[in-house]
Amino acid sequence: MVVREAGLLFRGFTLVKKSYHKSTKGKIDTDLRSGLLTAILNFAQSTFSKDLVEYFEGKKFLIAFTEDKINSEDSFEPELLISYVILDREKRVEKYIRKIIRPLLKQMSKEFKSLNTGKNLSEVSQFKKFKQHLDIIFGTDTETVDQKLKRIF
Repeated sequence: MVVREAGLLFRGFTLVKKSYHKSTKGKIDTDLRSGLLTAILNFAQSTFSKDLVEYFEGKKFLIAFTEDKINSEDSFEPELLISYVILDREKRVEKYIRKIIRPLLKQMSKEFKSLNTGKNLSEVSQFKKFKQHLDIIFGTDTETVDQKLKRIF
């Protein structure tokens, strides 16, 4: 399973996003997609149960996510921070998501919070360096089989 993209959403906007492989054919407005994803997650969780929805599955890809809370400079209470990845869809994904992807998403959220709690989160340019953390967290899970074989040989 290949991680195509990883990112963090806050208040319906993308704070950090790292694309490893294209998952769309055209240019997509990042803020529009972030707002839509946030709305879908909120709808699914209010309709079903907060812990019931772990990922959404399509024909080619799936989006797995975790939620956390973070304090922003302009807020008195912690607000929702969503960590997500877009993966290639394969059979038997539940175990992979539960054992590998969810811990990585939680680690991503934890590292981001440790560096940015209490900051002004509306200035997203300050988070560009965090993309390096994503590379370290997801490591070889971002490589295709061909890329892994080239690296080995």
